[in-house]
Amino acid sequence: MSSLSNRAKFRQIQPPRQIFEKLERLGFGSLRRTKRYEGVVRTLQKPEGPPDPEIKFPLTSFFAGAKTPASFPPEDLPEVAVVGRSNVGKSSLLNRLASSTVVRVSDKPGLTQQINFFSVGRLFFMVDMPGYGFALVDEKERQAWRQLMEDYISSRKILKRVYVVIDARHGLKIADLDFLQMLNSKRVRFQIVLTKCDIPVLPDLARRVTMVQKDIAQYRNAIKDVLVVSSKTGAGINFMRKEMLFLVGHLRSDKVQRIPM
Repeated sequence: MSSLSNRAKFRQIQPPRQIFEKLERLGFGSLRRTKRYEGVVRTLQKPEGPPDPEIKFPLTSFFAGAKTPASFPPEDLPEVAVVGRSNVGKSSLLNRLASSTVVRVSDKPGLTQQINFFSVGRLFFMVDMPGYGFALVDEKERQAWRQLMEDYISSRKILKRVYVVIDARHGLKIADLDFLQMLNSKRVRFQIVLTKCDIPVLPDLARRVTMVQKDIAQYRNAIKDVLVVSSKTGAGINFMRKEMLFLVGHLRSDKVQRIPM
């Protein structure tokens, strides 16, 4: 049995060069670096051509809230859902994607207590799901939220993807792995979104991406590419908007700049 702590094991991870290159291209190159990685960063391949033009969603507004499956709106538009443990930055991410305050942000776990549907210019619905894991409610209510989310995930034929939001400082926790297993068992395509990526130093962010990629390799329905964003600085947000527009059929594939990990 290894005597190394989890932190020591994390520090031993050696991220491949292409992860550093992706983080640089997404705008995370200004993160504080360590002396050990200064040489690596100086030799990275710099992106060619002008920076990617910013894409903003059309007006995003609240459309409907559902506490029961009977309240789900008709399946008239494609949907992408956003979910995560309480206090991982899900609400801030939704607001940044929408370029406006469409979701109330709070430090209180469990603020979202229903499934909320936001219309993005009548192009698609961005769906805000309740947080799983710890919340300031009793176990019965948490189980009701979980059942509501499972009913939604199982029934929506127009659901294009579930984005699972993870705090980049902490990585995947037991509650996350349990939720990913549920998504995988229901054959729902999902993708990890690392948030608060402006906080870790660059080498630790690269390690976290590497570790998460390894953790999700076991899931057949996981998108292997990990999205990396900061709601505070906006880094990575433009790329995520493009991915979402492509998924719902409103952006050609050649307009989405692929940045492989």
